[in-house]
Amino acid sequence: MTTSSRSLKLKQTSTALLLVLSLAACEVGPDYAPPPETTPVGWNANASDAPQGQIDQTWWDHFHDPVLTKLIARATTGNFDIKIAEARIAQARAGVSSAAAALLPQGDVKGTATREANQIAMPGGSANSFAPLLHKPFNIYETGFDASWELDLFGGNRRAEEAATAQLQASEASRADVMVSLRAEVARTYVQIRQYQTQIALARKTVAADAKTLSLTRQRFAAGEAPRLDVTQAEAALEQARQRLPTLRNALGQAEYSLDVLLGAQPGTAHGIVATPAPIPVAGKALVLATPAAVIANRPDIRVAERKLAAATAQQGEALAKFFPDISLNGFFGALNTSTEKLITGSSESWMAGGSVLWPILSYNSLSANLHNANAQQQEAMATYQKTVLSALADVEKSLTAYDEQQQFLAATKAETGKDADARRIASDRYKAGVTSLLDVLDAERTLYAAQDQQAKARSDEAQDLIALYKSLGGGWATSQPGTGATVKKD
Repeated sequence: MTTSSRSLKLKQTSTALLLVLSLAACEVGPDYAPPPETTPVGWNANASDAPQGQIDQTWWDHFHDPVLTKLIARATTGNFDIKIAEARIAQARAGVSSAAAALLPQGDVKGTATREANQIAMPGGSANSFAPLLHKPFNIYETGFDASWELDLFGGNRRAEEAATAQLQASEASRADVMVSLRAEVARTYVQIRQYQTQIALARKTVAADAKTLSLTRQRFAAGEAPRLDVTQAEAALEQARQRLPTLRNALGQAEYSLDVLLGAQPGTAHGIVATPAPIPVAGKALVLATPAAVIANRPDIRVAERKLAAATAQQGEALAKFFPDISLNGFFGALNTSTEKLITGSSESWMAGGSVLWPILSYNSLSANLHNANAQQQEAMATYQKTVLSALADVEKSLTAYDEQQQFLAATKAETGKDADARRIASDRYKAGVTSLLDVLDAERTLYAAQDQQAKARSDEAQDLIALYKSLGGGWATSQPGTGATVKKD
C-alpha cells in the first residue's frame, strides 16, 4: 500500500470514528434534577425571635467534659458500624470503577496452539488429489492482541456509571449518617451513666438517713413515746430505699456495657473510663439552630435518600437503553503460522476487523417488565426522599418542643430543691435550738434527697434532649454545605 493510500485510509477511519463518537453522545432516559424544596420559613417551636448564627458540628465540645470528648473520639475510630459503612463505600467505589471500565475498549493478549486434520467428502465419493493433504495433521500457532469496544450509542453504560456514582455518594452519606447517630448515642449514654452515678450517691444518703430514722423510732417505741406503727413505717421506708440501689446499679452497668459496644471495645472497657463519678454534663454555650433549608442541606440521611433517587433515575435510562441496538467493534492484530519458527515474521502477519449488532427485538416483554420495574423503583425512591425530608423537619420540631419543655421542668425542680434545702436548714436550726426532734431533721433530709434525685433526672433529660436536637439538625459530621441558622440561648 502506498503512502497516499494509507493517508487516505487513515482519514476515512478518523472520520468514521468521529461520527461514531458524535452519535455516542446520545443518552436515552430522563436526566436527573434534584427535587424542588418545599420547606417552611422557620420552626413552630421556640425559634421566632432567635438571633442568626452558624451550625457548630462539634457540639459535644459545648459540654466541656474531657471524658465525653475522649469517648466520642474513640468511638469514631473503633465503632464497627462505622467500619461496616466504610467497607460499603469501598464496595460502591469498586462498582463505579467497573461501570466506568465498560465505557472503554476491552483488550486481551492471547496465544493459541492447535493441531488438527480435516477430511472433505467429495460428491459421489469421487477422489480428490488434495484430500490426502487436508487429511494430514498440521499445527496452527496464533498470537496477538484481541480488542473489542461497545459503542454505547444510546447511553446505557453511561447511565450505569451515573447510577453507580450516585450509589457511591449515597454510601458516603450513609457513613456520615452513622457518624451523626453514633456521636449522639455515645453522648446520650454517657449522660445516663453520670445520671445513675448521681442517683446512686443520693440513694445511699437516703438509706443512711432512713437507717437513722429507724434507729430513733425504735428508741422512742422502747421508751413508750411512739406507737409500733411508726416503727413499721420506718422499716418499710428503709427497705424501699434499699430496693432502689440494685435497680440503679443494674441500670448503670447496662449503660456501661452499651457504651462498650459503641466504642467497639471489650465489655468492661467503658467502666475503666467512667468509674470515677462526675457531675451530669451541662452545655455551656448557646444552642445553634439551623433553618429548615439548612437542615435539609446538612442532614446526611436526606442526602442518602436524594442520592438513591438520582441512582434510580439513572437506572431508568439504563433500562430504556436495552430496547435499542447494541453495536460493538472488534478486531485482532497478531501473527498466524503453522510453524513456531516463522511465527514472529512479517509473512505471518494476521489481522481482523469487524463489528456486530445485537438487537433483542423478540425480548420486548422482558425488557418492558424491567423498565416498569425501574420506573416503580424511581417512584419509590421519590416517595422515600419526600418522607425523609418530612420526617427530618418533624424530628427537629419534636426535639425543639421536648428541649424547651424540659428546660421549664428543670427550672421547676431547681426551685423545689431550693425550697427543700431551706426546709432542711430550718429543721436543723430548730433541732439545735431544742425546739424540734432529730426525726424532723431526718425527714427533711429525705425530702431533700428525693427532690435532688428528681432534679438529677431532669438535668439528665435536658442534656439528652439537647443532644437529640443537635442530632436532628444534622450536627456531628463535617458538611461541605453549611447553611444559615439561628441561635437559641439557654435560660
